[in-house]
Amino acid sequence: MSEPIKKNVVNLEDYGKVRRSIGSGPGSKALRVIRDQAATSLDKHIETLMDSVDDALFSRAEKAESNMVQTQYFDAMREMRIIRKDIENDFATNFKSSFDRGIPRSSSEADLANLSFDGDSDIGLVDTNDLEEELAVSNMINKIRSHCLQSLYALDKRIGFLIGDADLERFENPIGPEAICHAFREAANRIETGLEIRLVIFKLFDKHIGAHIDALYREINQQLIKMNVLPEIRTTVRKSANRVRYPGQEGQPGTPSPDGETAGIPGDNFPGNIPGQPVMGGIQSQGYAQYVQPSINALTYLQQGGISANDADYAENSPALDPTLVQTGSINILRNIRDTGVIQNLGKSGGMTLDIVAMLFDYILEDRNIPDAMRALIGRLQIPLLKVALLDNQFFSRKSHPARQLLNRLASTAVGWDESQGAEDPLYLRVESIVQTILDEFDDDINLFERLLANLDDFLNQEEEQAEILAERSAKVMEGKERLAAAESSTMEEIQPRIGKELNLDFVREFVATHWKNLLFICCARNGKDSEEWKQAVQTMDDLIWSVKPKTSPADRQRLVAIQPGLLEKLRHGMERLSIPPTERDSFIASLVRAHGRTAVNAEETGEPDARPVKPEAEPVQTPTPTETPKAIDDAFTARARQLKSGTWMEFRSHDGEHFRAKLSWVSPITGTCLFTDRKGLKTGNYTIEELAHLLRSARARLLNAAPLMDRAVRTALEEYGKK
Repeated sequence: MSEPIKKNVVNLEDYGKVRRSIGSGPGSKALRVIRDQAATSLDKHIETLMDSVDDALFSRAEKAESNMVQTQYFDAMREMRIIRKDIENDFATNFKSSFDRGIPRSSSEADLANLSFDGDSDIGLVDTNDLEEELAVSNMINKIRSHCLQSLYALDKRIGFLIGDADLERFENPIGPEAICHAFREAANRIETGLEIRLVIFKLFDKHIGAHIDALYREINQQLIKMNVLPEIRTTVRKSANRVRYPGQEGQPGTPSPDGETAGIPGDNFPGNIPGQPVMGGIQSQGYAQYVQPSINALTYLQQGGISANDADYAENSPALDPTLVQTGSINILRNIRDTGVIQNLGKSGGMTLDIVAMLFDYILEDRNIPDAMRALIGRLQIPLLKVALLDNQFFSRKSHPARQLLNRLASTAVGWDESQGAEDPLYLRVESIVQTILDEFDDDINLFERLLANLDDFLNQEEEQAEILAERSAKVMEGKERLAAAESSTMEEIQPRIGKELNLDFVREFVATHWKNLLFICCARNGKDSEEWKQAVQTMDDLIWSVKPKTSPADRQRLVAIQPGLLEKLRHGMERLSIPPTERDSFIASLVRAHGRTAVNAEETGEPDARPVKPEAEPVQTPTPTETPKAIDDAFTARARQLKSGTWMEFRSHDGEHFRAKLSWVSPITGTCLFTDRKGLKTGNYTIEELAHLLRSARARLLNAAPLMDRAVRTALEEYGKK
């Protein structure tokens, strides 16, 4: 080794001192230069990231599915404006501090998704939010590694050379993806508006920083070459002691490029290709994919009906479980599949994946929100979903993963399906077809799930459009009936107090209780009690009744003279609207004018009786009441019934014990009555809040959970795994 190069080497025992207080020697000078160069570049990119936060959160707020989610984004915008500088400063401090003190290599690095070790347990999972954040950071790290294969390989060599840890077996690269991403994660801990917001910020980090890291690494490599730090790098990739190795992962030679980096891509044991970790697009690294391929092939054979007898290897290790169990879908076959010889040598991360997918299907197969027949169809996807999880570990961390989205859609659709509709129902046939297509065609192309999801969505959209039309029609009929009942009730509330015994002219009482009642009913039914039409009709009725009462003062008589022309005109117009025959209209007006004449004299001179016989007082109209009206009870069931929202699915049990499923399609704005329809939009029943509460209380109805099945199942499976 030449003298200049020897002088650039920092002894391992002095590394901590160099990190804590970078001195003035050649090696420490190189470390100081690249630290400051990296910090300056990263600080600029962090500023760009923070500049984009406001727009990114506002865009998500505009697309939010609920007011609550929208408020969360607006709160996050306010918070980020306040803590922006703190995050920028924290990142700069974290990065420089970790660089100066050194980052010891963790022996657990190769475990799936950087899961933490806890106590005596082999693997202790943190809570779901922490795990999801760990997975997001792990994905960021590995995406950077996959984009920076050549530049990072060369930089690892040069950094290792400078710190006397040639293969970085004891220390991390202080400007590697792990150092940068963890420094940012610690800074992002200031964000208190929730995990979802931090995940949004991580995506922006990936966009504004992760995409520029390769250029930074190339610049630093050039700087180190100028400082005579390994201007040429040997092309044989080392065996890294800190990486998990599998058969077939030998180093591959590369060709040196002009900047001293290897032009060829290093072998599968390259630091970026960690088995069990996602790289480009979330698919496992090539080396790991090759390693698990025999197990994937074996699972495909089993998925399609059993192990091929023509394959000697598989015939020798034929499964101990009945292949027909795979097709039933009602039993969790993943629990024992590891012991059958079908799959072997998955390693620690593969075994973890198998365990978590098995727990996931424990949850799915016990979910009573889904009818048994549909649940069995979904249960047939155990092996395909295990293959997806082995091939792409973003399956657990990415809610928008096409396989998860398809399973969610199948499950949410199945919630509204009734067993009584049978296996010939179009929806059942469509779900069965999708499941069979996956079993027949899925090898390792995850895009198949995306295509099937699009196909299912097209089918469901057509069904839902027709169902919405029928449900809307039922709602309009129900609303019309309620408006009529409400109008009749409101009309009688106005009339009954006014036609008592003090109204001594029977022909007026009869007119109000019949004809004018009908007019009030029409006004209320069409336009409501707040309309001017209703108010004028009520005022005309009041004026009519007052006009036939004795007038004992000059002021009353003058008022009668003043209102009579307008009153008669309004009465004529009202009778015309009611299509009362002209002769009857004229007769009533004539009788009314005579009555007005009699009321204009002094009270002691009045008393001329109406010539027509007295008719009995009109009976008030009684609206029918239910024979069984549940007594109002203000308890948790009533509160739950009040909180129901349109789109909620419920299962009801009829008096004869039959079960049926229905969706809350409409809530009456008049009475609060709830209309329920089936999946096709046909009415199944309508219930008041009190009736719904009574059904819930008596266990004759239960709420169904149509929330995304896979999200619930993954969360539960990870929580259960964490307890092991």
